[in-house]
Amino acid sequence: MLTCDRWRYPKLEARLFIQHEKTKKHQKRRCEVKKGQAKLNLSSIPDTLTDDAIWMRIQSVWWLAKQDLAMAKFPSYLEALMVNKGFGPPTSYRDVKTAWEIVEILGSHFRRLLQCRVQKSPYFGIMADETTDNSTVQQLIVYIKFLDEKDGDFVQAIEYLDLVTPTSGSAADITVIQHP
Repeated sequence: MLTCDRWRYPKLEARLFIQHEKTKKHQKRRCEVKKGQAKLNLSSIPDTLTDDAIWMRIQSVWWLAKQDLAMAKFPSYLEALMVNKGFGPPTSYRDVKTAWEIVEILGSHFRRLLQCRVQKSPYFGIMADETTDNSTVQQLIVYIKFLDEKDGDFVQAIEYLDLVTPTSGSAADITVIQHP
């Protein structure tokens, strides 16, 4: 069940991770090593990343997305940001895959916030607009229009929902959204 309370970022505390690693529940989850396999010595997240380091990664991805820049720039931008803030260059969670995972996490978070705003609205409508891009691929952009509550009053809001590529222009194909 989705709650509409404002989501707060909890403070990550290394001591809680370390405490959990010592519990019976954590110890039971360890897999046994089979013949021919070697046990990996993994460092825990608190050993490798501080709260500031995590936030710098999130801020780097946010800035790249807001500036409409390629996520391929994430490793170099993150390194520049961390060194500028007095940290050493990043040694983990610094690749493009990490950047896209953060984008997905942020997208999921903002979708939940939008869902909460729409649930509070007495009315909403779905709008769609079709266009054909340079490669002659049909694309359908989907918006939602609703009354957003601001300071006790309702104001009109329009938010982007998705950009889909229907297989044809028929109503049946437009209503079936296919995500990769």
